[in-house]
Amino acid sequence: MGNALINFLVILLVGLGIMLIPLSKKTKKFGVILLSVCVFAEVFIFNYHSYHLCFGNYEEKSLSLANAQYSTESLNFINKTTISFKNVDQRIGTLYIDCTLHDSAYLEDFEIRTKKTNLVNVKIDAKDETYSADYRYGTADGVIIRNDEKTKTVILNMSGKVSDLRVTLSADEGCYFSVNGITANSHVPLDISAFRAILIFSLVFMMYLLLNTKTMQSTVEEQSGAFAYSTFVITGIMLAFAVFITVLYNYNKSGILFNSLAQTSGNQISQELVDAFKNGRVTLLDTPPQNLLEMDNPYDWGARIAEGLSYKWDHLLFDGKYYSYYGIAPVLLLFLPFNLLTGYYFSTPEAVMIFGMIGIAFLSLLFYEFIKKFFPRLPLSVAVSSLLVIQFSSAVYYCFASPLFYEIAQSSGFAFTCMGFYFLIKSNVISEGKIYKRHICLSSTCLALAVLCRPTLAVYCVAALLFIAVGLFKTKSTAISKNLNKAKSITAFLSAALIPFVLIGGIQMIYNYVRFGNFFDFGIQYSLTINDFTRAEYHTDFVFIGFWNYLFAAPYVKPEFPFIFSNFSSLNTNGYYFIANRNAIGLFYRAIPSLGLFLAPLAYKKADKKKRLIPSLLLLSVCILCPLVIIFSIWESGYGVRYAADFSWQFILGGMIIIFFLYEKYKLSENGFAKTFITAFFVYSAASAILINSALIYDYLSKSGYLQDAFLSFERLFEFWC
Repeated sequence: MGNALINFLVILLVGLGIMLIPLSKKTKKFGVILLSVCVFAEVFIFNYHSYHLCFGNYEEKSLSLANAQYSTESLNFINKTTISFKNVDQRIGTLYIDCTLHDSAYLEDFEIRTKKTNLVNVKIDAKDETYSADYRYGTADGVIIRNDEKTKTVILNMSGKVSDLRVTLSADEGCYFSVNGITANSHVPLDISAFRAILIFSLVFMMYLLLNTKTMQSTVEEQSGAFAYSTFVITGIMLAFAVFITVLYNYNKSGILFNSLAQTSGNQISQELVDAFKNGRVTLLDTPPQNLLEMDNPYDWGARIAEGLSYKWDHLLFDGKYYSYYGIAPVLLLFLPFNLLTGYYFSTPEAVMIFGMIGIAFLSLLFYEFIKKFFPRLPLSVAVSSLLVIQFSSAVYYCFASPLFYEIAQSSGFAFTCMGFYFLIKSNVISEGKIYKRHICLSSTCLALAVLCRPTLAVYCVAALLFIAVGLFKTKSTAISKNLNKAKSITAFLSAALIPFVLIGGIQMIYNYVRFGNFFDFGIQYSLTINDFTRAEYHTDFVFIGFWNYLFAAPYVKPEFPFIFSNFSSLNTNGYYFIANRNAIGLFYRAIPSLGLFLAPLAYKKADKKKRLIPSLLLLSVCILCPLVIIFSIWESGYGVRYAADFSWQFILGGMIIIFFLYEKYKLSENGFAKTFITAFFVYSAASAILINSALIYDYLSKSGYLQDAFLSFERLFEFWC
């Protein structure tokens, strides 16, 4: 009851805070009413089990363990037991099981390790007045969660008096518990959760602010300061979210918040490539075993398994040596310098977090700059909602949830792609104003580095050439209009735009040639991985799997946390197709404004015929063709939800641009109903993106480690009917 009172006071403090914020009376009134509804929900809905015994003649009674029968010699430090009570002869509405969960010690690698008992499963069989001849099996069940007192009470819905009762308790292998007592009809105490109430309040109140406040109904141009502040706040929240997921991963795996940077070992990117480069070689230091080299086809996964060979997974085997397929930019920019300075290897989870956070920050900057330059007359609520959609749906957060060396490549590629397009927009090559050569140079540098992180992202470098071409024509026109030296202006522009591509691309090409004797060979076909890529055949059916699951797979709902679940489908395709995970909710559901892409023909038709070609080509290349090419290319590697970070924000931004264009073209801001509808559409899309993407990320998290009990308790916070 003490915790409930503290949580209730926290909720009241939130209400007081609302009154102190400089908001309109109408907004404050709504906030107070909403908070009151949340409090009512806490007391009477989320805690409705607390009133379970109010409607019936239930007498609290301790069931005697001394007179009970149980299947173990004692009830202390056991793994499983069945406790039977005869001739109970009373109504039972709840059963409180006083159970202590123990830590246990075991020996592993000559070290004493500790294993926590996080949960005990409860199964109850009973006889009541509707079924008295024998036990009705599976009458009730429950889960007792470590450090969660409320879960010790199991709710029963019986008819009349219970004659006999049987309780079976069990834990996982190597886990132990003690039973101290069992009480019938113990009242369920109120469990007020400030976190749950504030979470619901915040989401609904955010939607209200976006829909109803005068500031949010003004344009971005009129409220430029508010737009900058909103962008800053949202970005801060997303960065904190990235840190939080990384902390969850670290603590769940090893019981620490952050890894020490004094790592003495690492993975293929963080250590093996570092050691190779330090020794002046592109081959990895480890030597492939001779029996692997003597195989007729070492790339055949099944043959390697049949031979029982030891080999390095997901490494390249070429000409009798091990190589790495993964990009060298993270090695050259982070892992190698860190090792040279400290002698240690940089931690992978923290590296993924850093790269991902850089990408998140620059994605916000990119969106902010784009809206200010091209759609300043949008309602602020639409712009803010759109930023929430594009951030929550970017898919980079899956990298934080499972940070292996794959995710180093993914998150760093995401970061440099976002940086590249931010500087591209900032350079003014496609907008009014002077072209900033330093920004176009930074753009080319970042996009080229993205390829050195993840070769798949080379498609965006090709698309960037179209932007550079537009900038070239603009440079030429400016030189003519201002009577400048045309040749000098063009040379300066092209040097800034193309030299980074040539230099950094040259590094990659030389790296390719030194390894495989071909400037354009990245070597993925030599991977010792899921399939023999040297002989894998293309099948269009495999391509459809990617398109369906990344774009069209609909979510489904069931009454288990997180309530919204993915709906992966292999489309009944026959043949071998690798599935890394089954997390799949299509982008058109995760980010509803991406549906605007289907309005592209209408937007093209309504655009000025003399000016529509170049914008259409730029939009088509970056926001449609490049993402489609990336999804197409995934057919060989198989499905993994993390790949969505390569193309999600591009698809979403493309759909938004089309909707924004039509909004201005049809002058919907002058139509009260149309403006309200569009605003509501984007606010709903933001709320939907937050809920669906958060559910998908939660489902993706590993929950079987140190935090297993915390995850289970968190789920029960919302599964209040359990």
